[in-house]
Amino acid sequence: MNQYMVLLEAASGSILHLDSALLIELGIQWFNTIVLTLILAKVLYKPVKKFMDSRSERIARQIGEAKDAEQVAQALKTEYESKLRDIETERAEILDTTRKKALEKSGEILNEAKTDAGRIRDRAAHDISMEQDKIRDSMKKEIVNISTLLAGRFVTASLDKKTRDRLIQETLRELEDVQWLG
Repeated sequence: MNQYMVLLEAASGSILHLDSALLIELGIQWFNTIVLTLILAKVLYKPVKKFMDSRSERIARQIGEAKDAEQVAQALKTEYESKLRDIETERAEILDTTRKKALEKSGEILNEAKTDAGRIRDRAAHDISMEQDKIRDSMKKEIVNISTLLAGRFVTASLDKKTRDRLIQETLRELEDVQWLG
């Protein structure tokens, strides 16, 4: 590589030409750069700064709104959870109240049924008693009729032993033929 450098130096005479044209050219470029920087700073700095500031404000505002929205959402979530707990409590109270009412109603229905059953039993006992009284009266009438019939036969017939035994046997057969209701 050294050989090539030597050849380049020999051909041009120097690596950099630090002549006056190069220095003037460098000075103009530096001046253009400074002027362009000043002009751009004067023309573009304020709008760019204004744009960046507005963007920063917008971002800060959006962050603030997001925080506010998050707080509102958190408050709504807390309220929602509270309402859910209240609903669960209310549901449990309603179920307890309904169960108590159902138990009271079933107790009332059972008491009414027992009362009705007691009335029906009393009425049935009364009806049975009335029917038994009717049967007793009917039996008394039949016994009176049979006794009257028997007495009439004893009176009309002679009172010898054979006749009397025969009449008693006939009367007993007639009594067996009568249907008893009890």
